[in-house]
Amino acid sequence: MRPILQSPKFQFLQSDIKDVFDISLLKEEWKKRTKPQIRKQLVFDAIEYRDIDHDLSRLLHRVRREVSEGNYVVQMPKRYLTEKSRGLCRQMTLIHPRDLLVLERLSRSVYFELKNKAPSKSAFFEPDDGKFAKGFKQSDFEYGSFASWKKFQKSIFGFAKENNYIVITDVANFYDFINFQHLRNIVSSLADIRESTLDLLIHVLNRLTWTPDFMPLTQVGMPQIETSATRVLANAMLYEVDKLCEHSAVSNYARFMDDMDVGVDSVEKAKVIVRDMDLTLQSRQLRLNSSKTQILSQQEAFSHFCIAENMTLSRIEALVEKKRFPSFTKTILTSKYEMWLDRSTDGGPGENSRFTKGNGPKIHKHILSLLYDAGGTVSDEDLLWQIENNPSMRPTALRYLSKTGRGNTVLKRLVSMAKNGVFVDDAAYVDVAGFMLHTRFRKTNACTLRVEEFCKLAASTSDIGLHSAIFVSARFLTRPQIQSLLDDHIEQISGDFWLCRAAGGLTSLFIGEAEWGLYLEFLRNLNSPDADDVYNYLLSVSSATSFNQSLKAYIKAANHTFPQGLFFPKVLILLAVAKNGDCAALAPNLHTDHPALKKDPYYAQMGF
Repeated sequence: MRPILQSPKFQFLQSDIKDVFDISLLKEEWKKRTKPQIRKQLVFDAIEYRDIDHDLSRLLHRVRREVSEGNYVVQMPKRYLTEKSRGLCRQMTLIHPRDLLVLERLSRSVYFELKNKAPSKSAFFEPDDGKFAKGFKQSDFEYGSFASWKKFQKSIFGFAKENNYIVITDVANFYDFINFQHLRNIVSSLADIRESTLDLLIHVLNRLTWTPDFMPLTQVGMPQIETSATRVLANAMLYEVDKLCEHSAVSNYARFMDDMDVGVDSVEKAKVIVRDMDLTLQSRQLRLNSSKTQILSQQEAFSHFCIAENMTLSRIEALVEKKRFPSFTKTILTSKYEMWLDRSTDGGPGENSRFTKGNGPKIHKHILSLLYDAGGTVSDEDLLWQIENNPSMRPTALRYLSKTGRGNTVLKRLVSMAKNGVFVDDAAYVDVAGFMLHTRFRKTNACTLRVEEFCKLAASTSDIGLHSAIFVSARFLTRPQIQSLLDDHIEQISGDFWLCRAAGGLTSLFIGEAEWGLYLEFLRNLNSPDADDVYNYLLSVSSATSFNQSLKAYIKAANHTFPQGLFFPKVLILLAVAKNGDCAALAPNLHTDHPALKKDPYYAQMGF
């Protein structure tokens, strides 16, 4: 019998949908792409979705069944803001892991055909496929694979030397103005895709778009998600511009997503190609960004692309990777950093700083990466200046600041910034919370009071802020204080997938403690299957008589991208391990592998 909400023709579409959502393809999608993409989303999961990994087959069969039977419903996504500059914020979308899996599978089903139909070899965007480059962080670069970005950089460096003039431009509000009808037409013209699959893809995108105030769907506005799935589709929207530039009288052309650079011999030719690119985009209701469109002379292009600085860093990078002349390398990097910073009287970049012009911000992030890889540092004050005054550098600065030896002093400054209204977006609170969860602090009353201030402030801002406050409280506050935070926000937590899982993630903190009964009562009142999934996983870890190989490897492995070798979700899982009666036999080297659990006073007070 067909589903009530489907038309009689749906029975003829099911075989096509089942082919796309084959279990083996879904499994590959989850392991190779969806799970790595989840790690790049703004908020982390309390147990890194290990409960899903533990019973992956159930999720995959459920997704296939719901989609193929026509019962699949997109879960309510969550919106959050990340500041670009001067209070202007980019609206990002956080989606349920199941919806991310569906979106990745649909996107992947057309990716190779879209790639093969690309009209230009000079469009360098490629999905990252879950691969990570050493020293590369998502906050250092926004999207796509690191390798494809490097190819793009190499290309524009080359034709900056070959051409008299370079046009640099991008698309204004690219994602916000992508029309799904145009997207549908472009994808269907390029890929051999079944109508039912395309219908489902557009259906999912529509359900993920922002429709506030009970507004109707507009079929416009690609949701901005930390995933390659939407970027693969958005990339195809610019194939017509690629084709135009390949067949125009331009010497060189390179594009990475909507960043486009064109090499020409004269200003007149530059104006013509800008005009034609803009008109081509207008046919799809898109426009070039007038404020970012520039026609540069060769000398100006050298300065804009920071050619000399890139060449210098490339030579030094080779020494850092080979670990040759470490003291000399660190000295050179420190000298270059100070010279390019051109420090002003207030401690920030000066008027002639290379970090603020053209591609300077990329140089800034690159030299910081190399300097810290070489064992060097920059002053806490430099990083705090960036956090307060430069939102685009905030995640990078906080990551390096987490290595400070002055955690308590820095925390005082950060909480003061939050209280003074420096942070106007959700992402800032998450980034500061990340600093608080991973940096080492001296245990003092003043430090704990500042944490209380931060948790109260963050919880009052948004759901994302409350999510941060829950985890920060788990590390620093007493169990009665944590329970009070949960009880005060139970209505806000209830029904929210991410908040419910965060609340369930505190299970290991309460196991075997005097407050266990109150916490269980809270979970019963919450009545959330999402919280229960996390609760059951942590409870099973704390009571298991044996661990599988995956969990054993997870318990043992350190993550040295964090200052104390621990990502906070792992701390919560290790706490469940520590409370297992057979811990000495199951994880005999727990504190040898992770000495911070005892040495860090705030980790230790959690129950280690």
